Amino acid sequence: MNSRIHVVVGIIFDANKDKVLISKRTKKQHLGGYWEFPGGKIKSNEKPFLALKRELGEELGIDVKDAVSLVQINHDYTDRRVCLDVWVVQKYTGELVSQEGQEIKWLRKNNLYNQKFLEANKYIIKILCLPEIYGISDNYYNNFSEVFSQAKNYFSSGLKIFQLRLKLEKNNDFLEGIKQLSVEAKKSDTRLILNGKASDIDYFPVDGIHLKSKELFKYTHRPISEDYILGASCHNKSEIYHAVKLNIDYIFISPVLSTTSHPISNPIGWDNFKELSKLAKFPVYALGGLSANHLEMAKRNGAHGIAMISSLKDLFS
Repeated sequence: MNSRIHVVVGIIFDANKDKVLISKRTKKQHLGGYWEFPGGKIKSNEKPFLALKRELGEELGIDVKDAVSLVQINHDYTDRRVCLDVWVVQKYTGELVSQEGQEIKWLRKNNLYNQKFLEANKYIIKILCLPEIYGISDNYYNNFSEVFSQAKNYFSSGLKIFQLRLKLEKNNDFLEGIKQLSVEAKKSDTRLILNGKASDIDYFPVDGIHLKSKELFKYTHRPISEDYILGASCHNKSEIYHAVKLNIDYIFISPVLSTTSHPISNPIGWDNFKELSKLAKFPVYALGGLSANHLEMAKRNGAHGIAMISSLKDLFS
């Protein structure tokens, strides 16, 4: 098989930040007729940001002034292997107009799944749909009815991703509880994630699995299908490097600040968080002693968003 083709991809949001620009490949192109996010091949020795400026200038007539790296994706088609270097455009000048005869349109993120996209671009959609606020359950419930009541309230209040981090025994009652909670989550378009092992995806009706840091090194490649969300907890460089190897969709880096639940854990602080987040090639959530008021601080230090446990009750009550 040929060597991997390096491609730069630009994610461009509209002024309200609720729609993203997509482009349809022309009939003369490979896989013509499929939708994709705009971009193109990186030339030999060309830096990704400069390639982004060049490609979006040629395709859309804009001059990109500022962009941040979002994720790197390796994907193998039957006839070629690609590496997508995906950037979010934060500032550009010029009028955005199709320059090469390709169809372009603005679309809300939740409607991206309804389009005929290139396979490699489907991973980008999954990443784009990860919200900035990630909710995590307590782990000391007495029974599943308590979990259900709290989670249902979060869903109806607008939480879009929720992780079940439970110490309850995984028996038939647990399975039935997950089934009921999954139905409620779908009503609110909330992603339901289970903290556990990769094999749990075969037994429980959830949207993804979150691996503890000690679970990461049990796998040498991504252990679940890319149709599901796969996350992991990381605390140091070696764990992040291994998460990259496993093609994880997102990670938590913690603890950023001191917490009452883990008083003996030394917080890493924002400076260390920022350095660790640079090693990830996927969205990073800051975790540990945070509230919604820390969101902008987290984003300034390289985070996609923040994950919360105890502060979640104050935000979604």
